[in-house]
Amino acid sequence: MRCFLSIDLPEETRKEIDRIQKELPKDSKLILVKPEIVHLTLKFFGEITDIEVEKAKELLKKTDFRKFKAKLGGLDVFTPSFIKVIYLNIEPNNEFQEMHSVIDKLFSIENFKVDGEWKSHATLARVRFVKDRKKFLEDVKKISVNPVEFNIDKITLKKSVLTEKGPVYEDIFSIKLR
Repeated sequence: MRCFLSIDLPEETRKEIDRIQKELPKDSKLILVKPEIVHLTLKFFGEITDIEVEKAKELLKKTDFRKFKAKLGGLDVFTPSFIKVIYLNIEPNNEFQEMHSVIDKLFSIENFKVDGEWKSHATLARVRFVKDRKKFLEDVKKISVNPVEFNIDKITLKKSVLTEKGPVYEDIFSIKLR
């Protein structure tokens, strides 16, 4: 099954996500992620087995993170030369960097399968067609993001199924931060 670790974005971020999505370039074909399911991906595993899911749960149980506040950051794209995804990140902060470092180290030490290099992000849209790549990138970079503050208080292991109508997510396991 296709899985990843994530932080669910709360209600206060959804209005901003909806506003940003409405400002995305219109001269392209995009599949928008519904604001209510947009989340911050911590680590993407790709296809993993049931045994690896159980191992991931056990590794998460070993963590001991404190709750903290974060703010929405800027927009960017994956693979600028062949744009696939428009994403939102959070403003850099020490707590988040420490969380990333601990998770990355823990899963690396255990030789856990990871699909690609880690980059935390909240996918807003999957890009199917861009008429003018340079103009598209310029238009995306022009969209301002209000730095909405929110609490990070839980990490969730999710299953992902990509469909024609967009992704469908299922929570597999969560840990609350103290």
